[in-house]
Amino acid sequence: MDASDLPFIMYNIPQTTGYGLSIDLFKKMADHEKVMGIKNSSLPVMDIERFKAIGGDDFIVYNGPDEQYIAGRLIGADGGIGGTYSVMPELFLKAESLVATGDFANARKIQNDISNVIFALFALRGNMYSGIKNILRLNGLAIGDVRGPMEPIYGEDFTTIVKIKEMIEQAVAKWAWVK
Repeated sequence: MDASDLPFIMYNIPQTTGYGLSIDLFKKMADHEKVMGIKNSSLPVMDIERFKAIGGDDFIVYNGPDEQYIAGRLIGADGGIGGTYSVMPELFLKAESLVATGDFANARKIQNDISNVIFALFALRGNMYSGIKNILRLNGLAIGDVRGPMEPIYGEDFTTIVKIKEMIEQAVAKWAWVK
């Protein structure tokens, strides 16, 4: 943090680091003058609530797991940063709108549609992020593929990618008219 004058956002992602941010370490880091927030990708939604309660109203907490976006927002996340937002931004924007207007019944339903897409991406034989990049390619954004050691999609995954893109389009059409 001392190498830059920029504000700092912590990142808690125990699934890939093998280390869950303890409350004691969180408090120490949050006290640093440059720390303005955290992206929390741990699976217990309770972590978001704890980080927000300890950090205070001015401390930014972002939800990380896309499959629990609504839960994260309802328990105190200020927003989210997610890997699947780029292939279905309309769904996440609508989800945010539903939370903001208090339409929690529809928020749960759109989260289900979002999660169906995410679980379809998880089921690819190649890396989920390669699947995302290939959906973006189908949408006209040629941004390349994943780098090693992540595996690109292959074989039947290309057919599945087209089906996932169609799932997204159907969900977007379904939610376009919900106020």
